[in-house]
Amino acid sequence: MRFLVGVSLFALAACTAEAPAPDRAAERTDMQAPPAQTAAADLWLTGVDLPAYLDCAREQSVTLLQAHRTGDRPGAAENSIGAMQASLDDGALFMEMDVAKTSDGVLILMHDDTVDRTTNGTGRVDEMTYAQISELRLVDVDGHELDEGVPTFSDALAFLDGRGFAQVDLKDTTFDEIGAALVAADAVDRAVVITYSIDDAITLSGILPDVALSTGARSAEDLERLEQGGVDLGLTTIWLGVGTGQPEWDAVLANLGIETSFGDFGGERNGTVDYTLLNQNGAEVISVDDVPAAAAALDAHDASRALLEACPAAQG
Repeated sequence: MRFLVGVSLFALAACTAEAPAPDRAAERTDMQAPPAQTAAADLWLTGVDLPAYLDCAREQSVTLLQAHRTGDRPGAAENSIGAMQASLDDGALFMEMDVAKTSDGVLILMHDDTVDRTTNGTGRVDEMTYAQISELRLVDVDGHELDEGVPTFSDALAFLDGRGFAQVDLKDTTFDEIGAALVAADAVDRAVVITYSIDDAITLSGILPDVALSTGARSAEDLERLEQGGVDLGLTTIWLGVGTGQPEWDAVLANLGIETSFGDFGGERNGTVDYTLLNQNGAEVISVDDVPAAAAALDAHDASRALLEACPAAQG
């Protein structure tokens, strides 16, 4: 779907304030392999049309969950397959993951520049080979060493196929590399790539025009610039920042058929978060650290499945 962002949009606004990484999957040890859970019930998102599904969430006021750094918790490390499984079980659908690159060009999941905080090893990611990193074990939020290694990006995409959506945050990688990896994994239509500026959103759309993306936009002028730059607003979720949302701007975007996301990380840290308020303020997707609490508050597991049942346009 294409949007015409012109005089009518300004009127609405006025009413509101490199080469692909080599595939090293065959080098994984058994401990690094994703859990083998292939029951049909686990693969309920196979073939789902993501933009149509998000449209239905907006139309029916359903808020879906994005697990920040895959939703780490005691016994499950951030940016891990184990945390993804736990978050999916809770009811989150979007797995926010940080994609970094080893010295020999393998895309892996790692937030920091070093492996020190989240594994039992030390060293800079960009100075270590994949073989070296694959020998490490992840540690959880309590510092306990786990029987799980650092997953590759291709590991994560393969695991999520039919189970959830990848929300991709680039760390020392390029849109070309991410795009090539998504194409190789046949995952373009089941991923959302995070961009941090309008220029980046335009660049990404030029490389991979069919991928869904997340970007910030504060005004009608920003939307106009995105569309003039070739960004399909029908594939775009507008990130409203950290906090409890922007209901007036959200309403403008909703009237244009555009979805929004945000996250109240501060409220989660200090215990004041109100997940139902975030839903009421219009988010189609909220990014959360405490996935179990958010899922319980929003009945996310059942609500996300009921939404798909009520949305024929999104069904695979």
